[in-house]
Amino acid sequence: MTTTQPGATVDLDARSITRTVRVAALPEAVWRVLSEPEHVAGWFGDECETDDGGPLAVGTKGRLHFEGYGWSVFEVTRAELGRLLAYRWGQSADEPERMTEAEFTLRPDGDGTYLTVHETGFSGDTDDAVRAALEGNRGGWDAELDELVEYVESRAW
Repeated sequence: MTTTQPGATVDLDARSITRTVRVAALPEAVWRVLSEPEHVAGWFGDECETDDGGPLAVGTKGRLHFEGYGWSVFEVTRAELGRLLAYRWGQSADEPERMTEAEFTLRPDGDGTYLTVHETGFSGDTDDAVRAALEGNRGGWDAELDELVEYVESRAW
């Protein structure tokens, strides 16, 4: 049974979003769900493709599909097996100024894992545009991380 967890917070000055959830699974399972494309597609959008067909690792490029929004490209910038995964992502690699970086950190907690996402790099022509982008992604992380918790906890790892 999934419990309600605190939602994401927005820091307008830092132009960032942060959310932490507790997953009732060991970090190894959470890592697989973050880094293996077939599992990423189970909770984050509906398709995940990598350039080499393998798991996400430093330098991996790929794309995520979100029904109603289309494709978003990504490139993994940092990875520490079972601990940290970060990638730059956005609507178009041709517009790097519109890409943000999402960093996922995992922290063991007994028979579970604390997972934190911290997304930075939001830009816009006006404060209102930045605020709208932050709020849109804040709502996205609330929904997507709830889906991740449900996805992980509904499987035997």
